[in-house]
Amino acid sequence: MDFEFTEAQKLMQKNTRNFMDKEIIPIVEDYERRYRPFPQDVAIGLMKKLAPFGYTSALIPEEWGGAGLDTISYGILVEEVCRAWGSLGIMAVVSHQINLEMYKCGNNEQRKKYLPRLISGDLIPSAGITEPDAGSSQREIQTTITDAGEYYIVNGTKNWLTHGGISDMCIVLGYFDKSKGYKGMCRVIVERPESPYEVRELPKIGLRSCPTAEATFVDCRVPKENLFGAEAGGYEDTQMIFNITRVSMGIGSCGLAQAAIDEAVKYALERRQFGRPIAQFQLVQNMLAEMVIETEAIRLLSFKALDLMGKRQKCSKECSGVKFWGTEMAVRVCSRAMEILGSYGISEEYRLERYFRDARTLLSPDGTSQIQRLIVGREILGLPAFV
Repeated sequence: MDFEFTEAQKLMQKNTRNFMDKEIIPIVEDYERRYRPFPQDVAIGLMKKLAPFGYTSALIPEEWGGAGLDTISYGILVEEVCRAWGSLGIMAVVSHQINLEMYKCGNNEQRKKYLPRLISGDLIPSAGITEPDAGSSQREIQTTITDAGEYYIVNGTKNWLTHGGISDMCIVLGYFDKSKGYKGMCRVIVERPESPYEVRELPKIGLRSCPTAEATFVDCRVPKENLFGAEAGGYEDTQMIFNITRVSMGIGSCGLAQAAIDEAVKYALERRQFGRPIAQFQLVQNMLAEMVIETEAIRLLSFKALDLMGKRQKCSKECSGVKFWGTEMAVRVCSRAMEILGSYGISEEYRLERYFRDARTLLSPDGTSQIQRLIVGREILGLPAFV
């Protein structure tokens, strides 16, 4: 078992970290303290900056304009961007997820039409899955996609769409025939300029710069050629991509936790009480030791999951495990780091309160901690706890 990155991966990590330190971290607070998400032009500008590193195309083959990276390299990219800025990290993860879906599920015409602009960062995508009354149980969605001759007619409401308010393209999951159960679900590509729909921004405790919206589709007409994937494959195609997003949340949580550790270490070495640095206090060292080991444990499990994924081996247990334990770990680590800083830990003059809010916000997306535990249990026992 080899835990060492290749020379190419080490170089990529170094270059990406330098870019984040010089180009991204200095602008974070200016945007985060505006208490509103990126407008479209800012989001496009940032994604275009990230694109050359592979953030929009890491796992897409080079013949389709992608970076053609391995899964370990993708994990390195995710941790580095989340260490720098949680909001931008989630935008990068979601963009890559949808772009990868376009490569895997789109037909050749759709790939040619959308992939170049998605990979360059010129087109910001979103995906409509969750609904106000259907979160963990996606089979309970109410959105309908009705065949109307030359068009599909979409009716329904989706919420918690990352990029929802600023995207011009949304992949929507809905029922074309509810009598067929999950086999009666399909997905369509809804282009907002030609198939208008309403959006409403959803404010949240953390990841404030990352746009998150509710989208309402009322008799929205979508061209037939915008069917995305097989007509009866909407549900299964949607499930297929969750492993990569869940492990992304896990390794991204390591980035947030590492940022909190770095801040706490710096403060502990500088802050003096009772005539010495608080870094010499046993309880401070105890907290830091636990913070570092918890983060390292999730980092190793995340890279194990990514390695299995790269080898096309089963990895649902590992991916769901790092999703729930990784995000919970980040909350604990950020909270302890805030304790080390004392009153300054809750001050907006320091970054830790943002790290904590961002970490807490990651618990629910792409499957709650409770659902992830049940998935791990199912993989261990071979018995599902939910239908």
